[in-house]
Amino acid sequence: MRRLTEPARQYFSQYGILVWIVVVGLVFSLLSRRFLDLHNLLNIVTQSSIIGILSVGMTLVIITGGGGIDLSVGSIVGISSVTMAMLIIPPSYFRDTASMLSLSVTTMTLVKAVGVALLVGTACGAVNGLFISRVGLPPFIATLGMMITARGVAAYVSAGMPTYGMPKPIVFLGQGRIGGIPLPILIMLVLGVIGYFVLTRTVFGASVIAIGGNRETAKLSGIRVKRILLIVYALNGLLAAVAGIVLTGYGNQAHPEAGALSELYAIGAVVVGGTSLMGGKGGIIGSLLGAILMAEVQNGINILNIPVAYMQPALGTLIVLAVMLDQWQKRRVVSE
Repeated sequence: MRRLTEPARQYFSQYGILVWIVVVGLVFSLLSRRFLDLHNLLNIVTQSSIIGILSVGMTLVIITGGGGIDLSVGSIVGISSVTMAMLIIPPSYFRDTASMLSLSVTTMTLVKAVGVALLVGTACGAVNGLFISRVGLPPFIATLGMMITARGVAAYVSAGMPTYGMPKPIVFLGQGRIGGIPLPILIMLVLGVIGYFVLTRTVFGASVIAIGGNRETAKLSGIRVKRILLIVYALNGLLAAVAGIVLTGYGNQAHPEAGALSELYAIGAVVVGGTSLMGGKGGIIGSLLGAILMAEVQNGINILNIPVAYMQPALGTLIVLAVMLDQWQKRRVVSE
């Protein structure tokens, strides 16, 4: 039997997930006619948008190798959401007065609030990058510390309370449509295209892949490894802030617990999408498809009225199988 070449292997690793999306879709469609409804299919992609946005940055992080992972993105989603809300609506006003106050919010206030939220997310990511690249902390420890710190700060500044009644422009980001397509999907696709271009068509992207392939060789070839790692984690924080803003508009509220566990789903989407946890191999398109597959499984379970308690075990099994497949492929390469 003829063996696949490495480029072909890499292609099927990243895009073979399309087969699984189709197979899972066919199974659910046989079990429920509602599944293939156009509205439901659009809902699946919309549900995947937040994780899809997070997976763009997470792909870059994991490709850098060296145990590269970011456990803090869910907390960055929360602190970015709360930061924006606090700047739009005074902290002393919640619930009943929020919608009334939002009517008088100026455009400049919105721009400042969104800008500061993006800056906070980028700063959190940059701190992760500094601890990892300069101090030498393992990514797991550095981002775990940020995860706890950011979530704690979000809870403190918001007094642990959600802020309701976001201004219409923010709500539009999460609930609006352009040409009939939900805006969160368009935002995910735009960021995905940018991420794909950066990873595959720029020197920066080539450097990220080289670092993941062999960090020492990358250093010897003149790549500024520490600087690249810092930028990668800062970009990941920025994208987490974008996800936080979109999520705030989608739910029309800012909650200190927003984004909880989303870091695990983002990591799962990236791994399921074919990016190797060992680094040096992966792609943005596969990660976005991984996010869609996970949303598809969640949606199918809901439509079939299967107890929600089965949802997380199903997604966990999916992630474990993806990692097992990745390890199996690596053993085959070594044995050849």
